[in-house]
Amino acid sequence: GHINASPGPYDAVELSRLLARQWNGRFLALNTPAILPDPEMCRRLLGLGQIKSVLDQLARAEVAFVGIGTPDNSVFVEQQALTRRELGALRAAGAVGEILGRFFDANGKECATPLQRRVVSLGLRELQRIPKKVGVLAGSDRTAAVLAAIRSGFLNALVVDEGCAAAILERAA
Repeated sequence: GHINASPGPYDAVELSRLLARQWNGRFLALNTPAILPDPEMCRRLLGLGQIKSVLDQLARAEVAFVGIGTPDNSVFVEQQALTRRELGALRAAGAVGEILGRFFDANGKECATPLQRRVVSLGLRELQRIPKKVGVLAGSDRTAAVLAAIRSGFLNALVVDEGCAAAILERAA
């Protein structure tokens, strides 16, 4: 889903469209907000044929490119899609990382907060079933999130900058 109407400079939708075109792939848009105001609205939206069809097709993907965030450094934080209270609840639940709008702890378990039932995206279990999952990120501040995602099967490949690679290797050693 979309975070808001003003995409950032590295918008996932635009990058995905470009990659699909370059690799003769197929681009699918999930035309909905990424986070909805309440769980009931989310449940109803996920039941719509158009949304369900896109999520079903995404779950059958062979390759997924995903960004990795943290409770302190996430596109959801950057775009002010989460309140201070929601961020506090995520931290209290042990959140170390975020993929597809799903916040998870160091063991790869999705954090049980009210936000969990308001996110429109593939679930972490569906992501695990995709054969190739590529994390794309820069910077060393997401090391704990990357390591938890790798251990949990959310990622099996990385595209990172040198600083991020060095931090991951140092922490994993």
